[in-house]
Amino acid sequence: MPKRSLTNRTIEVILLESDKHLWEKFEIVRVKPIYARNVLLPKNIAVLATADMVNKYSQKMESAKKEREKRAAWFQWLLQNIEKDWGLVFTGKVNKDANLYAKIDASNIAELIKSVYSVDVEEHFFKMKKKITTIWDYVVPFIYKDIKWDISVKVLAENPEDIEKKSKAKHTETVEAEEKVEDKKEDKKSEDIKEEESEEKKVEKTMAD
Repeated sequence: MPKRSLTNRTIEVILLESDKHLWEKFEIVRVKPIYARNVLLPKNIAVLATADMVNKYSQKMESAKKEREKRAAWFQWLLQNIEKDWGLVFTGKVNKDANLYAKIDASNIAELIKSVYSVDVEEHFFKMKKKITTIWDYVVPFIYKDIKWDISVKVLAENPEDIEKKSKAKHTETVEAEEKVEDKKEDKKSEDIKEEESEEKKVEKTMAD
């Protein structure tokens, strides 16, 4: 029996609503038949991409395509400007271990971009595997259609003095520990010297006798 091709295992539908997993309104996408039958079609999220439906929605699909191209151009401009500005910068309060009290996720990145560049970006375009939890330099992947970009994100401490205090405390502890080790070494040296002197005196006494 010949293997079933990808074409046979999926069907084409026209999206009537944008979906972060499937893409945008009035795009033609391929989905599994069971998903179309049980979810997309009953909920009017999509219609089958038959010749009649493609003809019915052709003007809207063409208009949506132009909007996507315009949007892609906006995103390209945005990403280039973020790069020119050396990335995005967050500041937040941290504990003594440099961990953020308020973690940073994709929604925070979208909010910062909106605030700085006045561009709305859906958070699902930022492909973060997990939230940012500590001060450091990060790279957050951005994906929209054919646009793939790594955004530099720097996280700084709003209260660096707390980290500095802990760092100084650790340094003090290290110095004290090293001093104790040195003291023990000195004590051991003193004991060794005393033992050597005692042995020398015994030898001298034996020779005198």
